[in-house]
Amino acid sequence: MPTPQNFLQVFSSLFKEDAAITTHSKFRELEEWSSMQALIVIAAIDEHFGVTIPERDFRAAHTVSDLYQLTIKQ
Repeated sequence: MPTPQNFLQVFSSLFKEDAAITTHSKFRELEEWSSMQALIVIAAIDEHFGVTIPERDFRAAHTVSDLYQLTIKQ
């Protein structure tokens, strides 16, 4: 099971954001966010943690912490 810090590290590595990304960051508000970036995040979670997040749950998530919670509950 990933730790919050490990999850945040993987998530942050997918972006070139100048601002620090935290667990409280609303990922859809990141400058680089797009539908392509959403697919990249979903694929990275599957690749690094072996978890497939259902689309409905992904759409309901708002923060990086929400995604982490979905990852550990699977």
